[in-house]
Amino acid sequence: MQEKSDKASREPVSSNWEQEFLEQNDVHIKAAKVRYRCPKCESLLTLKKGSNGPFWGCESYPTCDYTANDEAGKPVRAKRYFCPACQSPLRKKSFKDNVFWGCSNYPNCKVTVEDDNGAPSSTKKYPCRKCGHYLVRKKSKNGYFWGCITYPKCTNTLNDDKGLPVLKKKR
Repeated sequence: MQEKSDKASREPVSSNWEQEFLEQNDVHIKAAKVRYRCPKCESLLTLKKGSNGPFWGCESYPTCDYTANDEAGKPVRAKRYFCPACQSPLRKKSFKDNVFWGCSNYPNCKVTVEDDNGAPSSTKKYPCRKCGHYLVRKKSKNGYFWGCITYPKCTNTLNDDKGLPVLKKKR
């Protein structure tokens, strides 16, 4: 007899109050709240408003500085691009009407790469004949040209013709 009462006390009792709650006239059930975890520290990410629009940030800030872009209400980490010379992250910069990507390790690394629709243009196609590194397309007041990525160590330049370097003929 004692065993039956123990089994009854172990069964979930919540079904009665859940059913009672659902039968109320003014009940509105919404979708469950989705929570996102920080990949760095496992804390929760919260949607925040910044000067450039909404973004996701770790609730453990300033201990953890993880941030992600907001795309359709979900955190999406922005794609990162790295300097071809020193592997530091590239940053998108603008000067007057010129948009380009510069190395975050500036002034130790002076690499700049042309912007190609929001991403750094690929530049490993054209090797520098003087030092063995490669050339990047740059914009100057006189138009585009191709310069060595190790500038100022190597000052090799080539003219530009519709986005391609014009190779100098050997004498």
